[in-house]
Amino acid sequence: MVLVTSLVILLVITMLALSAVQSTSIQELISRNQRDSNLAFNAAETALVEAESVINSLSSLSYGDSVSPKIYDARSAGALTNLWNSTYVNASSSNVDVVASQPVFVIEHVRTVISDEDRLNIDNIGQNPNTCCTQMFRITARGTGGTDNAKVVLQTTYGKRF
Repeated sequence: MVLVTSLVILLVITMLALSAVQSTSIQELISRNQRDSNLAFNAAETALVEAESVINSLSSLSYGDSVSPKIYDARSAGALTNLWNSTYVNASSSNVDVVASQPVFVIEHVRTVISDEDRLNIDNIGQNPNTCCTQMFRITARGTGGTDNAKVVLQTTYGKRF
């Protein structure tokens, strides 16, 4: 009888130990996936900030996949269909450590916005009327985590007056 009781107690302790080991391995997997996701988000955000900086440093607007930076004219050509395989992908010059692949971004010129005041030419009397407009860009950035399985895509709209 003592032998049966001790075997049952040993079986219960073994089941508890196996449950704890399984729970720990699942928590490690969740933690690793969360880290990959955070790395991918930070990489995509780095590319997004770099793209905004690139647009901000432009002195004039030119389109094409042979100019630097590559800017796609979505106004006349429509939306890009296969975004990440297009020739308009800009590689980020920021070297992000511990990611599987460096972040990339695409800049699309989507429209020109003229404010009501500029439409009436209140602020720029006697000036070039083309300086009144804000050029709107859609920036799409993609970052990967520690593995290529974790990908984050961020998108923002950014405006600049030329």
